Amino acid sequence: MTYVTKWLGGLGLAFGLVMPSYAEEGKAAVSLTPEQITQLAQINTILKGHPQIIGDLSKSLEAYVTQLKQVEVALKEQRSWLTQAPEHSKSGAENPALTIINFTDYNCPYCKRLEIGLAKLLTEMDNVKVVNIYVPLQQQIASGTNTNSAFYALKVWEKEPEKFAEVHRLLVAHPTRHDAESLNRIAKETGTEKYLETGEREESIVSRNMQAFGQLGLRGTPALIINDEIIPGFLPYGELKKAVQKELN
Repeated sequence: MTYVTKWLGGLGLAFGLVMPSYAEEGKAAVSLTPEQITQLAQINTILKGHPQIIGDLSKSLEAYVTQLKQVEVALKEQRSWLTQAPEHSKSGAENPALTIINFTDYNCPYCKRLEIGLAKLLTEMDNVKVVNIYVPLQQQIASGTNTNSAFYALKVWEKEPEKFAEVHRLLVAHPTRHDAESLNRIAKETGTEKYLETGEREESIVSRNMQAFGQLGLRGTPALIINDEIIPGFLPYGELKKAVQKELN
């Protein structure tokens, strides 16, 4: 099932009266839940009672479906970069049954909460891998430095990957936005002070990450991609585990 048809199952079918062609596409891919059947009936009743909104609704739905198709194309184009590129830090299984793409920012509170859930998930599932895609939206340069937490983490991963796990843990554990004091403390504690200098390589990686982030229609962190499903925003652990189990099954 493609990314588009998953969304059409929830949206295109709901507007079956307005966009029958999309409804037929959705019917070929998914079946309706009892809740969706009820919602469909309610929407059909509303449209029959207010036919003047059908035109605008049809245009909006067409634009929405076009956007979804663009995202599907972007995901195919970016998948190799997001899942296979050695530049990205990774954790979990070497030969996974499932790879989770994690768009993250060490200065994002919800990203840090999600990182805790991802770490727990990897202790419970030995067939899953997490790939970190750094998009430092909240901080281009840390105060008092010429780098930031994403650039620093990327350099540690490249130069001394055996030290990355502890650096990552400390970056996530810091309760507030990173600055010179927090980065210097973490670097000193892990013996990675020499990596607190940003280079063109790190800037190029983050720039490409940001490009992929935008093409996928994302606007903020955290965000996950699990197979073809894009999940924006924070996901509580129970929902995260359920989403992963669904894809594994």
